[in-house]
Amino acid sequence: MCLAHFNLARLADYSNQESFFLNIQTRYLTHIGSFPSVPALDEQLAALSIASNNTYTPPSSTSTPQSSTPKPDLSTLQNILMDMRKLREGLLASNRLDDFAKSTYIFIARAAILMSHPESYFPSIRHLLYVLHKQNPLSNPEINELAGYLMLHLACSTNSYHDAYEVRQMFKVRDHRVDMAIRALVDGDYWLFWSTKKSVDGYKSKIMDRAVKDIRKHALKCVGSAYHTVDVEFLEGCTGREWEVLREEFAIAWEEDSRKIIIRKRPDAKSKTLNVRREEKREVKREVAESAAKSKADPIPKPKVEAPTGLAASRWATPKNEGAQQQDNWTKWG
Repeated sequence: MCLAHFNLARLADYSNQESFFLNIQTRYLTHIGSFPSVPALDEQLAALSIASNNTYTPPSSTSTPQSSTPKPDLSTLQNILMDMRKLREGLLASNRLDDFAKSTYIFIARAAILMSHPESYFPSIRHLLYVLHKQNPLSNPEINELAGYLMLHLACSTNSYHDAYEVRQMFKVRDHRVDMAIRALVDGDYWLFWSTKKSVDGYKSKIMDRAVKDIRKHALKCVGSAYHTVDVEFLEGCTGREWEVLREEFAIAWEEDSRKIIIRKRPDAKSKTLNVRREEKREVKREVAESAAKSKADPIPKPKVEAPTGLAASRWATPKNEGAQQQDNWTKWG
C-alpha cells in the first residue's frame, strides 16, 4: 500500500489518514531495522539527495533473489518520503489539529531529519510550532526539541542567525548545545563546532551536517594562513575528514611528506643569510650616497664666534686696553 492506492480525496478522511500513517510507520521501521549495523544505515541515508527524494519511483513488481548483503534500495525511502508528503497535504486539507496530527507531524519531522530531507521536516516543524501549537499546545520538552531543530536548520542551512535567535527568544529555548553550535558558526570556531556535534543527539547532528562543508573550508583557510607545515593528524582533527578525501574534495595543492603537510616551503637558511647581508650592504651604500649628496648641496657654514665664558666673562676681568685707560686717568687727574 503506497501513494498509488490513496488520492487526496480519500486522504481527507480521518480514518484513511490513520491507516495510511500506520502503513507508512510500519514500512519505515521495517526498512530501518533491516540493516545489520548503524554505519550501513547511515551510508544509505547519506546516499539520499534532494533530486532523488523529489522523484517518485514505483515499487518493482518482479521479485529478485536476496543476497547476503542488502544492496542500497533508495526507492523505498523515496516512496516513504513521497507518502509522508501526501499525508501532510491530507492533514492540511482536513485542517486536523488533534493529537493524531501532532504525533504524525512529529514523526514526519524526525524521520525526514534522519533522511536529510529539509523539504519534509522544515514545513512540519513550522506547522507544529506556529499553527498547531496555538490550538493544541505542545509540551515544554516538545517545544524545546522542535524549536532547537528549527534554530539549527536556520543557522546551518541558510546562515540566518538572526532568525535563529528570534526563534530562541520566542519559544524560550533552553538548550546549551544548540546555543554552542550556533555560536561556533557565528564565530567561525571549528573546534567548538566539532566538539558540539559529537555531544548532540542524532537528529541535531544530522541537521548540523548541512554546515559541515563550510566549516571544513573555513578551517582549511585558517590553517593555510597560519602555518607553513602541519601534521596530517592535526589537519584531520580540524576538518573532521581524512587528508586524502580533503585533497580531492577541495582540490588542495599542498604536498605531503612523511605524514607532514607542506603548505608553503620555507627559504633555505644559507640563502636567507646571504639576502640579509646583501640588504645590509645596499642600505650602507644608500646612506653614504645620501650623506654625500647632502654635503654637496648644503653651503659650508661659517665658524661661530663664541662668547667669552668663565673668568673672562666675569666682572673682575681686566679690560684689554687697561693701560691706556690708566694713562688717560692720570693725565686727567694730574
